[in-house]
Amino acid sequence: MSRNRHRKPNIVIRGVAAALTAICAMSMSWVGNALAHVEYIVLTPGVPASDRMKRFGWIDGTDQDLGDSHQVSFFTFSLAESSLVDIHVYSTQNELGLNPAFTLYAGVLGQQAHDDTEIDPLNPVDSSFNKIPSPVDDGVTTDALGRVSPFRDTANIDFEGQFNALGSWSMASDPADGGVWRVLEYITHRNETLGNESLVDYLLGPGQYTIIASGAACNTSSASCTGPFITGTVLLTNIRPIPLPAAVYLFGAGLVGLAGVARRKKDA
Repeated sequence: MSRNRHRKPNIVIRGVAAALTAICAMSMSWVGNALAHVEYIVLTPGVPASDRMKRFGWIDGTDQDLGDSHQVSFFTFSLAESSLVDIHVYSTQNELGLNPAFTLYAGVLGQQAHDDTEIDPLNPVDSSFNKIPSPVDDGVTTDALGRVSPFRDTANIDFEGQFNALGSWSMASDPADGGVWRVLEYITHRNETLGNESLVDYLLGPGQYTIIASGAACNTSSASCTGPFITGTVLLTNIRPIPLPAAVYLFGAGLVGLAGVARRKKDA
């Protein structure tokens, strides 16, 4: 057959494919990060940043088998110097239906990182992406950063995902996306109310930070818990740089306070 006899059908097929692609893109655009690999939303101080969130996304990361990183939203910001910062996470759309919560980490993951990549030394998989026991996560062996890994015991626990809302964790991207493996170092979290959460006057040093936010309303597999998406918003405000001597004093005062608490517990 000649090319001319195929020209019109090909045009039709291409047109249909383009339409389907556009429809898929539109349908996925509102989903946001909750169903994708890691794609950070960069925070601008004073400017709210919103994403679609699940009611169970954050609280699922407090379980022993951790949580699915696809069900949470990733935000990032940087500080050029030691500063006191305010972080607010809220939902004006059915606030109690989401019960937003968040965790603050030092560091950032690689773009397009996701659970179960072949190159992740803390949660390895084989060439078919079947989980295999990690040789560096037995609580004894030194991990890729030269430490006894505090992250997970993949030899004895089948993890739902890698998101740890209450501790440090890591994730990698596929080789096609750069093969980047990085660790998020846990700093603190907020899940103290039935509504919005805030972290106020918190001292952070210079560097890059990650905020992971999602819902803490329920933690079951029921449809009422897993859906629908609810809009959650993160707002970074009132970044107040402080001179180095003052930053050192505040860090020192915090350490002294922690030592006092530990001493009182010991005496008790």
